Amino acid sequence: MNPAIPSPGPGTIHEGSRTGAFRRALGWTTLAALAPGLGLLPTRRRGIGLGVFGAWVFGLACVALLVWTNLSGLASVAVRPGMLRIVGIGAVAAALFLSSLIAVTHTLTRPSRPSTLQRSLGAVWVAVLSFAVSAPLIVGAGYARNQASLVNGVFRTDSRSQTRPDTALFKDKPRLNILLLGADSTAIRNEHGDGVRTDTIMVASIDTTTGDTSLFQIPRNMARMPFPEGSPLAAAYPNGFYGGNADNAEYFANAVYQNVPAQHPELFTGTDYPGADALKLGVGATLGLEIDYFMMVNIDGLTKLIDAMGGVQLNVNSRIPVAGDSEGRASTGWIEPGPDKLLNGYYAMWYARSRKGSTDYNRMGRQTCVVKAVIDQADPATMLTRYEALARASKDMIMTDIPQDVLSPLVALTLRVKDGHVRRVLFVHGKDGFETTDPDFTMLRKRVQKTLEEAKAAPAPKKKTVPATTTQSSAAPSSQEPTQQASTPSATPSAQSEDVSDACAYNPAPEQP
Repeated sequence: MNPAIPSPGPGTIHEGSRTGAFRRALGWTTLAALAPGLGLLPTRRRGIGLGVFGAWVFGLACVALLVWTNLSGLASVAVRPGMLRIVGIGAVAAALFLSSLIAVTHTLTRPSRPSTLQRSLGAVWVAVLSFAVSAPLIVGAGYARNQASLVNGVFRTDSRSQTRPDTALFKDKPRLNILLLGADSTAIRNEHGDGVRTDTIMVASIDTTTGDTSLFQIPRNMARMPFPEGSPLAAAYPNGFYGGNADNAEYFANAVYQNVPAQHPELFTGTDYPGADALKLGVGATLGLEIDYFMMVNIDGLTKLIDAMGGVQLNVNSRIPVAGDSEGRASTGWIEPGPDKLLNGYYAMWYARSRKGSTDYNRMGRQTCVVKAVIDQADPATMLTRYEALARASKDMIMTDIPQDVLSPLVALTLRVKDGHVRRVLFVHGKDGFETTDPDFTMLRKRVQKTLEEAKAAPAPKKKTVPATTTQSSAAPSSQEPTQQASTPSATPSAQSEDVSDACAYNPAPEQP
């Protein structure tokens, strides 16, 4: 007769039941990371868990509602340093709370007497889940801190300007006119004492209701730039910015930024942007527009920005020389033709500024294509995934007199610009009666007004289509000479203005026999 097998006494736990309980605890702990609060359902803290889960769902619903109904309002948080600081602190607090919730959930759901191995495995799993949940929040807090620093560094609250409008009137303005400047302010040029030369001078006139934009570009070598009638600058330069010789480079349009404040410093004692103020007044008088703000980008910074974006896709319609110039310096390679070519910052910069074998019309047209490409491709996914690099590039590249209190409505306007219609006018020597040495400013102003009227009547913008033969390339150098430098595609100089999407489309130059 077999001896009786004693039954388990009170409090005795079978190893199998202990293992099953531990596995269930790991499951509840994982649920705590995926759906905060629900991991507490099998415990006496069920009510607290349901409250946490309800708050989490409510928060997600609020964010989703803002994205759906007020994306511009949500996006404006990114340009408000005070709100960014609150977001950063909130993100850190949320990371600490969720990590603690995961740890508490595991403690309350695991077996009452876990083995040493179970304790170790549980601690490792809690650490992994806590890291997975808190790391994005900590990164987000870092983004918020860096973004606040970027906004404070670029958009100053204490800056002075003689030409900036009353920001309270921004919402009532039918058009916002922003002067876009490309400055070749490299270290070599500064060492030679030549200062800043604004080789790209462009005005973006934006319809504040629709976001439709008209771009007006003035050549860098335009002479006799006028100033507003009755202004101190008009008294100082009664014949415009002119030194008696229209071919004198020190009196070209691209020299206004540097030379006008240097020649008349007494007229710029109340501003932190003397060169920009002089150029805003001159460009405004040239085009018959009131320039509200300026934004200057240096060439080195633009290269970094495009690299930070991962490059930009541009239609290359003819072979474009890299480096070299019209004075005989040899090119180091070529940007080969092709649709939607992915160009890094270096090649995109040469796409925009190459002059060898090219006309002013070609070069200025390519510059507007780069501007349009950056607008089109600066999507939220790119901004988030490449934020750190973009923020560093932005600090290096941008100078502006746009104040912080304008940024929130400007963000809303930017979202409309991205989906709006873009037209351009390139004022080029010998085209449509324009002469750089003796411009007909009355004609220029009429063309500007005609373009703004055309922009209002233009059809809805066409969505971008990618050709079936799309290729992406960083434009490898080539040693062959180009057969032809094509004009800007779809360009019709006799027209008042042209659609930028059409002008920058893939329309390769015909090969010569």
